[in-house]
Amino acid sequence: MSQADDPAAQRAFLARVVAELIAVRRARLLSMLALALAMLVAGLGAAVQAQGDHIDAVLLFSAFSLIMVGIVCALGAIVAWTRINRDVLDSIAATRPSRAKAPRTRNAGIAVAAGFAVIGVLFAVLLWAQTPILAVGVMIACLLLACLGPIWANELANADDRLAVILDSDDELAERFAAFTPIWLHEAMESDDAE
Repeated sequence: MSQADDPAAQRAFLARVVAELIAVRRARLLSMLALALAMLVAGLGAAVQAQGDHIDAVLLFSAFSLIMVGIVCALGAIVAWTRINRDVLDSIAATRPSRAKAPRTRNAGIAVAAGFAVIGVLFAVLLWAQTPILAVGVMIACLLLACLGPIWANELANADDRLAVILDSDDELAERFAAFTPIWLHEAMESDDAE
């Protein structure tokens, strides 16, 4: 009997898919919040720096653009918040969600964080002589962006444990999950086995 026909293997495969979907929803919410804060901090830094002896129109435009991006990210966080509590089984009934292309281990998350931190420090050094307030804003923004790697790595690494806790605490969901077989499951397992 192939893995695709094994009920235990099907449950384990489905559990991985459901766990990853829950992790992705949580990571999206936290990422949008981090992005919103980063853009708003950088935008405010640019706006404050533009208010010197003479108003710098380019910095003001940059500040406006960054603040608008921050507001859009905040709206994205609100949308992510509304989706985080949607029924996870209904969400995957018709199609299998695509796999998240994100850091999945602690080391990968730290590598992303280190990259953003280095970029932030470099920009701060380059900007410090001309625009110290903006330099600090950009450095703080990059440090906030550095959180993205650990956020995704942590959520995806702990996805299986989080699903187990959810199923233990929600008997109705556990019963539904035990009998739930989406139409795509068999084919998806066969394609994963072929890889």
